[in-house]
Amino acid sequence: MTGRAICGEEFDKVLSKVKEVVGEEAEPSWKYLIRGLWESTLRIDELMHLHWTDEQYIVPCWRKGKLAELKIPAEMQKNDTGESIPLLPWLEELILETPKSERFGWVFNPMSLQTKVKRRVRHQRPSAKWVGRIISRIGEKAGVIVQPAKGSGNPKFASAHDLRRSCAERLINSDVPEREVAKVLRHADVETTRRFYAPETVQQSAGIIREKLSVPRNSEAAKT
Repeated sequence: MTGRAICGEEFDKVLSKVKEVVGEEAEPSWKYLIRGLWESTLRIDELMHLHWTDEQYIVPCWRKGKLAELKIPAEMQKNDTGESIPLLPWLEELILETPKSERFGWVFNPMSLQTKVKRRVRHQRPSAKWVGRIISRIGEKAGVIVQPAKGSGNPKFASAHDLRRSCAERLINSDVPEREVAKVLRHADVETTRRFYAPETVQQSAGIIREKLSVPRNSEAAKT
């Protein structure tokens, strides 16, 4: 596994460097996108395809007047099967910051970096791959290392996927059952969630076990 979940303080460091990388005009749209990754378990490609109304993309669905789930079309699934997943309250609160009158088109729409150098925007909506590279650049500017350098290589800095990991870990640390976390992550096997998205929890459990086993035996136990 490469990377790790980042903590709240590290996340704040990432946000603090957005303006430096993308410029003042684009800063709000990029911060909103990064917050979207932090508050959801969506991959960068999925978040970039979150649409307010068009069901050929991922759309938020209302039930009884309230947001309840995200509907994901089969074309955007690894298993080629359409699916609905619970909408996390964190993401719901974030996207509802958008006024009703502006809830159309893409939910997240990061602005071109051409605005940073006062150039006319010449291309259409950026690809998720390019957006991911910019987020990694922001993570590097913030100095948030998620994997130390090995040998003569370079360290790995916080990326979009590390933000997804962070959301999953916060769910687990909030005592959300693993099976429910696996549903939100769309893992067929809970073991995948444990292996790739909860290493810190495993390490904490190991620490507790070591602490308990290192307690000196009582006198009665010592006599037997």
